[in-house]
Amino acid sequence: MVVVLSLLAQVEVAPDTSGMPGSALIQQLLNWLSQLALWGSLGSILAGAAVYGLAQNSGYSQGAYRGKQLAAAGAVGAILAGLAPTVVNLLFRAAGV
Repeated sequence: MVVVLSLLAQVEVAPDTSGMPGSALIQQLLNWLSQLALWGSLGSILAGAAVYGLAQNSGYSQGAYRGKQLAAAGAVGAILAGLAPTVVNLLFRAAGV
């Protein structure tokens, strides 16, 4: 029983997309998704800046706060979109040690 468990416990994984059907399509979809996230982040930053500017000039402090919040959310979204592949690869390598 111990021999069987020790043989089953030895598993190795080396991620590789060579020969995988649809791997190019999946990579293209991930690239498009990342681009959409960046466009959304840019839109959020620009809309937040506009809301902040208009609300601040009209004395609407709650609207100005929401504008700053929207711009900050766009900046965080851009950071996360850029860091996501690095974080995934880093965590995979750290877990494989």
